[in-house]
Amino acid sequence: MQSVQDYYDQLASNYDQNRFANSYGQYIDRMERQILTTWLTDTPAAQVIDMGCGTGRLLDFALTGVDASTEMLKVAALKHPRHHLQQSALPHTNMPDQAFAAAICFHVFMHLDEQLITESFAEIARIIQVGGRLIVDIPSKHRRQLGRRNRSDDTWHGNTDATQKDIQNWAGTQWRIRQRRGILFFPIHRLPDFARRLFIGIDGWIGKTRLSRYSSYHVYELERVA
Repeated sequence: MQSVQDYYDQLASNYDQNRFANSYGQYIDRMERQILTTWLTDTPAAQVIDMGCGTGRLLDFALTGVDASTEMLKVAALKHPRHHLQQSALPHTNMPDQAFAAAICFHVFMHLDEQLITESFAEIARIIQVGGRLIVDIPSKHRRQLGRRNRSDDTWHGNTDATQKDIQNWAGTQWRIRQRRGILFFPIHRLPDFARRLFIGIDGWIGKTRLSRYSSYHVYELERVA
């Protein structure tokens, strides 16, 4: 079975072009940025770490990034030469205790099993100051339960989903959930390119309501409490 690291090493050179240079990727990127801009308004980038920074797409929100893929980090270093980038994989980062006020972690937990997620929450808690925050995303279990989904041959590849109760259980007593947002309520991949951008506003609004449980992805803001 191919590892997560090998998979992303192979994709690195064309990752940005293939994943985010199209209207679907831009839709996701815009929604994620709207959430991060709102939730990190009062947190300087120097105090934020991006866990699973990949090619550095979101490194304008964080001056430090870690990733398992050395090839993805090479791309990130070209785009962000003044950032501190380190090759490491959750749940082991080798970062100092309580070194950051906030962490962001996008498109990572979906690739981990429950044990690794639990260990990752503990590791991130170690490097985040008490009162600090973690912003993390994961596919919605409620949404996936609405219909059939073809599982990947790789058991790790985006196969982990969660409810809010799952997130709190995995996070343990060191974290409390402050808020949640939904992303991709609509089947954007089935709409023509020109129509996709028209749905961002209403998608963002639904993401703040109870209907958000049926959005494709959930983004959680957790506070480090102990």
